[in-house]
Amino acid sequence: MAKALAHVHYLIASLAVCLILAGCASGKTPAPAPPEEVESGRASSVPQLNSMPLQPLPTATPMATPTPTVIPVIAPRRTQAPPPLVINDAYRLPLRLPAPATRTPAFDPRLQRIQAKLNKWPTFAAYRQLAELQVKLGNYEEAARAYRSEAVMYRRKGLLDAALIEERKAARYESTINLFLDRDLDSREVDALYTGAPLEPMVGCYIGAFIDRDDQLKRTFLDENWQTHRTPAEFTRHVGKPHASYFMYLRYGQKFPRRWVQHLKAANAIPHIAWEPRKLSDVKNNAYLQNFAKACRAADWPIFIRFAGEMNGAWTPYHNNPKLYREKFRLVHNTLHRYAPRIATIWCVNAVPSNNIQQYYPGDNACDWVGVNLYSVPFYDDNRNRPALLDSTLPLLDPIYKLYARKKPIAICEYAASHMAALDRVRRNDFAIDQMLALYGALPRLYPRIKMIAWFDMNNLIHARPERQLNNYSLTEQQSILENYRRAISSAYFLGAPERLSNTRPQVPRPLAMNARLHGVRRFSARVKTYVMRPKVYFAVDSKIVYASAKPGIHAIDLDLDQVLPGRRSLTVYVYDNRNRFVTSARQTVVVEHW
Repeated sequence: MAKALAHVHYLIASLAVCLILAGCASGKTPAPAPPEEVESGRASSVPQLNSMPLQPLPTATPMATPTPTVIPVIAPRRTQAPPPLVINDAYRLPLRLPAPATRTPAFDPRLQRIQAKLNKWPTFAAYRQLAELQVKLGNYEEAARAYRSEAVMYRRKGLLDAALIEERKAARYESTINLFLDRDLDSREVDALYTGAPLEPMVGCYIGAFIDRDDQLKRTFLDENWQTHRTPAEFTRHVGKPHASYFMYLRYGQKFPRRWVQHLKAANAIPHIAWEPRKLSDVKNNAYLQNFAKACRAADWPIFIRFAGEMNGAWTPYHNNPKLYREKFRLVHNTLHRYAPRIATIWCVNAVPSNNIQQYYPGDNACDWVGVNLYSVPFYDDNRNRPALLDSTLPLLDPIYKLYARKKPIAICEYAASHMAALDRVRRNDFAIDQMLALYGALPRLYPRIKMIAWFDMNNLIHARPERQLNNYSLTEQQSILENYRRAISSAYFLGAPERLSNTRPQVPRPLAMNARLHGVRRFSARVKTYVMRPKVYFAVDSKIVYASAKPGIHAIDLDLDQVLPGRRSLTVYVYDNRNRFVTSARQTVVVEHW
């Protein structure tokens, strides 16, 4: 017994030293209130990849700097402690729950009347009425279920874009927790994530960017088409990590940008060319296309070619003729591969509209990667009547991932989070940070077949065409956004150089299995999504709270299991909203072994 108590005391002391969590004032507000309408947008309808049974979680705090808790993996006997986590004092909370972990939905007699109508005859209007009333009552989980039921009805009728709108509403209010353990992947797991496509890394995700309109970067050079480019070296000094790829826009018919490609080759980065025709009839099997392909070969370097992207959108000049589009894409793909063995073609859609995407797919043998462009914005189309502050980008990503990830590596060819909209010119750094951390944190955990993501680093309020001057996506202009981007890409999972990863493979956060037999120092993480932007998240080992934070993004903690009593131990995550109301919790049991 004395030995057991010693183990417990040692654990408590070591955890206290590791986490050094400080206090934060909290107060109770009994009346339910609608979620924050200012800078949220974190909810998502991402598929549950966690195999363990989880109870619902309350609002989770976003991460500024991860603070992992480590647990040994199932198979290996020798374990290596992960690199230390940095804890941001600004987000620490007292090591105690702010209120009992119970939730009682508010009651209103109108709920029964609406439900009776739905039981008799389900309609879109009744589901929406039910959802909106649940939101007013503060019953957010119940509101999410009503919105999802409405979305199901839309899908049954083939109204996919209408269904997506309701699914985004549901994602604003529902709460989920996914628990993960950082570990090495065995060869079978690696094979399951790898399609063998040209330029595809076996494990991990290339980080990329568009930097040619970043006003903070002063060094420039010109290519053969008199386009101005910024230098990767200066961008790397700002973000603190080399990027594996950079992209540019090139009008179909212009010269191959040899100087730009050579510059990226010297920087050990993959050129990514968004090659856009004015009209599909310009694309022919002629000298221009063949010479362009031969120039790709002469560069003797990997190159991504993203031909005629966003074709599903009416704003592109090659929209509305899917048959001709498929023919031209196949022509470009086949010609490039005939002459240039080191290229990879990307067929890239815009996330919306989604109901016509499959019409444009050129076929499994006519593209190498599938791409998608999506953005996090405070207002859709800069329209005050279409706020997006509570919306996540993940529901936009899900349809593409579900359709194509089993057979193709996925690239997020363009992503950025706006920190200022033209509509009101309000600075929203926290919105951009939370959106960014939510997406980059989700990639290794929920979307392991996404093998590239590129940030669109540009202030569109200045540099875009007049009709597109809607948002500021600059990455380096705001210091807080830049610092959080550095954290988002700091993991070895985000690859800063093109490599096959045949010998070195980063550890990957995988779903924490029930009753996993673990030992040593291991890093646990929780992805928490709920109806407030920065919920309060608590980790407990058995009944002891060992972590408490309200940071944006992923919550991580390193646990030294050799200091925990051996046997079955529960790891529980509790979530509370910004008013200290319990939202949800998730519990997982592990078996601690001492080697």
